[in-house]
Amino acid sequence: MEVHTVGTSSKNTAKTAAVMSLISRRPAEKIVSELGTTGQGPSSALQADDRSDSASAAREQIEYIDIDRIDDDPRNFYELSGLDELAANIELLGLQQPIRVRPGEEPGRYVIVSGHRRRAAMRQLVMDGHGELRDLPCIVERGQESAALQELRLIMANSDTRKLTSFELGKQAERVNDLLYQLRDEEGVEFPGRMRDHVAEACNVSKSKLARLKVIQENLAKPWRPTYEKGKLAEATAYALAQMSAERQQVIYDGLVKQGAMPGSAMEHMVRAYGDSLAQVDAVECKTYGNGPCLNREEMQKRVMGQNHWAYNYCRQCCDKCSELAKCKYACSMLADKVKQLKADAKAQKQQEQLVREEKERPQVEQIKQLWKRFGEARAAAEKSVEECFGAADRYFSEKDGPTYEKRERLEGNFSENTTLPYGYSCYLGEVQHYVKLADLLGVSLDYLLCRTDDPAGFVPQPEGQLVFNGWMPGGTLPRTPCDVVVDLDVGDGVIVREVCRFDGKALRFQDNGEAIDFLPVRWMMLPDVVSDSDTKTG
Repeated sequence: MEVHTVGTSSKNTAKTAAVMSLISRRPAEKIVSELGTTGQGPSSALQADDRSDSASAAREQIEYIDIDRIDDDPRNFYELSGLDELAANIELLGLQQPIRVRPGEEPGRYVIVSGHRRRAAMRQLVMDGHGELRDLPCIVERGQESAALQELRLIMANSDTRKLTSFELGKQAERVNDLLYQLRDEEGVEFPGRMRDHVAEACNVSKSKLARLKVIQENLAKPWRPTYEKGKLAEATAYALAQMSAERQQVIYDGLVKQGAMPGSAMEHMVRAYGDSLAQVDAVECKTYGNGPCLNREEMQKRVMGQNHWAYNYCRQCCDKCSELAKCKYACSMLADKVKQLKADAKAQKQQEQLVREEKERPQVEQIKQLWKRFGEARAAAEKSVEECFGAADRYFSEKDGPTYEKRERLEGNFSENTTLPYGYSCYLGEVQHYVKLADLLGVSLDYLLCRTDDPAGFVPQPEGQLVFNGWMPGGTLPRTPCDVVVDLDVGDGVIVREVCRFDGKALRFQDNGEAIDFLPVRWMMLPDVVSDSDTKTG
């Protein structure tokens, strides 16, 4: 390959100075106006200032050109966004800055150097009926610049007049890099130092940001690019994705879409978390059915992308060792028999736990049922409706409450320890039991604690020596401790027989022979203990 050194003629020196001035954004109008000419170097340009005729000829002037004679530069890759707002501003205030153009290849036609958005907004106004705006104020650049220098000036002009998206900035940097190398290799422009430093300076970005944009430009996968190019994907998110393989980027994209999420809303920490979990999936090897990557990798990827990015990733090991195997729908198909057995075992265990729980809750449930039945019996005896009880309890009543309460009073339906008590918004048995235990500890009645009476013994004071009965209890209940009871028994055919019997802590038994009573108790009442004569005398 032949290597040769670029000469340092006055022409090349002037061109280098002008290009460097353009890159660094320093004022260099006089030097830039001489680019592409066969004229003198910088010293000659300064001498030209003394020539009034030359200065007058070089002075820029505004010309009015029909909008249909002005063409876009095909090398302009910037998006023409915000045209409606710009058109409204121009309609209100007028065009504040003329459009820079250069003569086109065809006579009478011009190509935009700077002002593509302004020309597009003006065309929109003309199409809306503002024919007086057809002639656009333009500055025509007459210099014969090279194509590379024309495009470089196009890029510099656009970058100074708009806020660039991350994509546009990356595209701009890529193109500036190509143009600078073209100017160096084909037109003899010398660039001291490293080229990437000049690109960063020309694009007015840091070298680290330029490196990130290059990674995104080269490695961002196809499904993410439209969102990124429209400026809807954050640069940090795009950079995090571009550091992953194209396959992994595709998996993340498909997973987010399936979740119903907008890919453009993905945050950096989210895609990095998914990326880390997917990397753990890829690292799993199958040592049971083959030597190599896990045979269930695709299903594991679906599981990772089917949950929140912050969720714990179980798919970092063989499914055979996973604690979630029995309930995971993404489990390896090779373990189907094991999964079936685990599900059967889990079902049996769940049933056993349910039985244990029901047995443990049974005393609580029985008490809740007793309360519901007693409320129902009291309501029926008082000949009051459910609605009237709701009103007395200051509770809102709806039409469905009547049948629901009547059904519960008949002990129909399911009861659990969490079943609420009658006529309370959130009243549970445990809360009532707290007061019962407190009353037992203090040796007073609930009526006394709840200010229903001033007598600690009960609601109605009893004369001395009179037996105090606890009242009739429904037949579906039993005393809490061994005692004598009087019980009404249903012996069949509607015949009710009253008997005095003994409750031994488990069942009701006849007093004369101790046999268990098989007849259905209708109701019962606990009797007080018999006091002997000796106890009476000593008392």
